[in-house]
Amino acid sequence: MKYLVIGEPCVDVIHKADGDKIHSYGGILYSVIALSVLSAPEDEILPVMNLGEDEYENITGILKGYSNINMDGVYKVGHPTRKVNLYYNIYNSGKSARLEQSTDPTYTLDYKDSEKFLPGADGVLVNMISGVDITLDTLKKLRTNFNGKIHMDLHNLVMKTNPDGTREHTHLENYQEWCTNTDTLQMNEFEISSLSKVKKLEYEIAEEILLSPDSRVSGLIVTRGIDGVSGYTKTEKKYLNEKYQDIDKYAIRAIENPRFVDTTGCGDVFAASFLLHYSKNKDFIKSIYFANRIASYKTSLEGINELHKLK
Repeated sequence: MKYLVIGEPCVDVIHKADGDKIHSYGGILYSVIALSVLSAPEDEILPVMNLGEDEYENITGILKGYSNINMDGVYKVGHPTRKVNLYYNIYNSGKSARLEQSTDPTYTLDYKDSEKFLPGADGVLVNMISGVDITLDTLKKLRTNFNGKIHMDLHNLVMKTNPDGTREHTHLENYQEWCTNTDTLQMNEFEISSLSKVKKLEYEIAEEILLSPDSRVSGLIVTRGIDGVSGYTKTEKKYLNEKYQDIDKYAIRAIENPRFVDTTGCGDVFAASFLLHYSKNKDFIKSIYFANRIASYKTSLEGINELHKLK
């Protein structure tokens, strides 16, 4: 099978709650390598990304270590690779919070950058690492011209960058359009609560996304860290002789990992694991369970260099 992964790589400087500091490559690389490791050797993983010339040799050198990664969609650009400082705090509840400080992202990808790779592809993962990885117009063209599975991690579409480089959650003006042009959609609990300018309940957002007449989305995933994952699906139901569309919600518990090390990249690994499983068995809930297990195991691994252990 063939998978495209669209997004942006970056250089992460992880400032842990215990004072440790880790330098690592991140962003889309977590999804690309996780897909490579978890898929069959004959599968093809094709990242589509702009990569700054300052880190081009280093990052492509890492990707060359995986035989099923095709780098034809890795474009060298003059803009420096984005650098992200990640500051973690752990609260008494067990919840973690993250503060981000970022340099400017690399150039936005155009539809033509991925168009030539779509023939023969089985799945496309759109991971909005920077929030400007692609435009809404490009997403719509992908949806119109690709009949395989598209899974999108909303990620930093609901983040804004302040003048000092710090990033914070903000609403997304046209979120209905962004959220209705994929097959499945993923975001965390903070991202879904930030989507609408007018405060809405999570279930209201799920209804808007899944029951919109223009929506192609069959399932919405909300990740919650130690509180697990929620999956929303639309189903056809019947009352007396009348059929109607409704939403079912599934709660999946988190899997605690006694060898916890780091949560960075867990959402990206979750997205890759979900798309891989879903593209092969078409079972939304089983694919969430699979991705939940893989993301849990990822918390025992540090950076992208240990992702080979996911196998």
